[in-house]
Amino acid sequence: MIYEKLASYYDQFIDNELNDLYLKIIKKYFDEGTVIDLGTGTAPVAVELAKLGFSVTATDISPSMLEMAYNTAVMEDVHVNLYIHNILEKINSQYDIVTMTSDVINYLESKDEVLTVFENVAEALHDKSIFIFDALRVKYIEKMDKYHEDILMKDELIEWDVYKTMIPNQIKHVVKIGNEIETHIQTTYKQSEYQAMLKKHNLIIVEKKKLDERIVYVCKKRV
Repeated sequence: MIYEKLASYYDQFIDNELNDLYLKIIKKYFDEGTVIDLGTGTAPVAVELAKLGFSVTATDISPSMLEMAYNTAVMEDVHVNLYIHNILEKINSQYDIVTMTSDVINYLESKDEVLTVFENVAEALHDKSIFIFDALRVKYIEKMDKYHEDILMKDELIEWDVYKTMIPNQIKHVVKIGNEIETHIQTTYKQSEYQAMLKKHNLIIVEKKKLDERIVYVCKKRV
């Protein structure tokens, strides 16, 4: 799959400003503790948290991403527990901090899937835990319609096109490397809709950080 091939380029697209914001938020609530980073990719946030002394578990659905995450952790001389895991599946342990960075939530196919993830996360939280995730802003979806970029990396041309679909607040990414093409769909929702879906699983938003492309939500269990 082209997605596996893209793993080798993934670190070129990391949003360091966003990752730094996650670290700042986490340090505001915890000096130490257990973390699970869902949809970790190459684990940039997970590795930085491990360097700060947190006990970190990182999961992703892609073995290639986790292989790169492992290599990064070794190079940084830190330990991160790495597992293949689909965020639609149960987590089966509780953590002080649950993170889901870089619009992972927007790759879910429906509100039902978002609700399933929120249910899984709620079960992984104790009364003092925090859950941090970010979601693309509706206005960003509008802005990305008909976006095109050619990216040259390692002597290969990556052609990236983005189009709105017929579904509200949804875009389709078309990525081409050579003769290989893969598409990804991202869907977002209004802030009020995320709030309502969180509420269904007894989760409340305690803090929000608005960036140009996305909103970062900090959540806790209602007690």
